[in-house]
Amino acid sequence: MKIAIPIHGSRVMPRFGCTREIMVVTVEDGRIVSTKPKTMTPEMLFALPAVLATEQIAVLICGGIDPRFQHAILAQNIQLVWGVIGEWQDVLQAYLNGTLQSDPTFCLCHGHRRGLRLRKGRQRRR
Repeated sequence: MKIAIPIHGSRVMPRFGCTREIMVVTVEDGRIVSTKPKTMTPEMLFALPAVLATEQIAVLICGGIDPRFQHAILAQNIQLVWGVIGEWQDVLQAYLNGTLQSDPTFCLCHGHRRGLRLRKGRQRRR
């Protein structure tokens, strides 16, 4: 099984839409067999669900994620665990242990809504 975790340094990336690096982890019999970082270009971002499917990713663990990306990833039959924060290695181990805590009310959505309001407000002033 392959697990993908968008990362920023050693931590889970807080915003999936800003991902520049994904750690691809191969797990067999509940043990980590390999880890491989995959660099993402801005052009690849919108194709990321298809890229994950091509890499045969079974699970995506991430922080905040836009509903459009959620639907696209689920459409690729990839299990999605989101609303996760922390060091990616700790998050991975918690997932493998069955103790990973996620928060689907992750505060990213509140900031995103505010951003939409600001953009709409600017459009009205023109």
